[in-house]
Amino acid sequence: MQPEQLELFEIAPDYRDHKKYRDGIFRTKAQLKEELQQLGRDRIYHVLSFGGGTQSAHLLEQHLQGLIHYDYIIFSDTGAEPQFIHEQVAWWQQRQRACGNSTPFLITHHSSMERGLEEMLMRYIHTEYQRFQMPVYCSTLDPATGEIKAAGMMPRQCTVDFKIVPVKQAARRAVMDLHGLGYRQQMPDNIGFIIDIGFSYDEIRRINTSQSPQFKYVRLAYPLVEQNETTANSIRFLEDNGFPTRRSRCYLCPFNCDGVRDIGMDWDEIIESEPLSFLKACYFDRVLREVQQTGSKIMRSIPYLHYSRRPLIEVYTAEYERISAEYGAELVEWVSSWEAAIREKWNPDEQLIRA
Repeated sequence: MQPEQLELFEIAPDYRDHKKYRDGIFRTKAQLKEELQQLGRDRIYHVLSFGGGTQSAHLLEQHLQGLIHYDYIIFSDTGAEPQFIHEQVAWWQQRQRACGNSTPFLITHHSSMERGLEEMLMRYIHTEYQRFQMPVYCSTLDPATGEIKAAGMMPRQCTVDFKIVPVKQAARRAVMDLHGLGYRQQMPDNIGFIIDIGFSYDEIRRINTSQSPQFKYVRLAYPLVEQNETTANSIRFLEDNGFPTRRSRCYLCPFNCDGVRDIGMDWDEIIESEPLSFLKACYFDRVLREVQQTGSKIMRSIPYLHYSRRPLIEVYTAEYERISAEYGAELVEWVSSWEAAIREKWNPDEQLIRA
């Protein structure tokens, strides 16, 4: 593509020009609906995977205005969202009621790790559990020279495992209940699902499939991409209407930024709004490296939550010292509570690997 063409493309994006669409990885809702109908699944349930942030809120408001139809709105609690995201979810529930909209609004979570990412991390730290489901930044150690070099990043599996899959499972349970069927029974052959996910056009790289790997009758749609809407467009829409605009993410998300890399998701917001959560992030950041040093995990890279591949405590020394002095006792209590919970649920008959 020539520079002048690229400039035009960036000013007026069109998903039909994108390789993801041309290769059939991204498909429109109309295409997905037609595909399901051709398979005999002509009773299609439409679901919004609501993240509590900006893009999915844009879609929810379109639903409240009658522009998009949903049979279910489902929020999956990752167990690590900041309190301000839970407050935004409650705000949108109140707005839905004020609009007189009665679409079922469900809240769900990971099927086996009900307390979400915190539980996954504590399980990883304290037991033999090996699966790591977060996109931490990595460095590698050259054993010959002792030199530490920046490496890549772990896959972003948390969105799928703790957000999208639980939404699919909750939607399935709701419809099975609606039809008087047990959870382990087979979905009727005439039923299909289209689940809308709030990725915007500038996030099209995150789209890997429109077919659910877990359920053959579930398709994944991305209406904001189809509308050629960007993240900035969604935020502007919310601002223009006086709606909340906090970006959805977890308090320990490695995609949090600062300074010139600010993308509306930053560590400063966590430090200022939720100081105890920042201490928790510092705890995980430090202890994950300590666990890796034991050699007991499959992952051999050195993990960091900060993009600079430096300890959070080192990046925010003054803030950490101030917050630690005020909330240190609460952090100790939180760690002790988690150790007891992990021992009871995942390691009841033996001592924790790391106590």
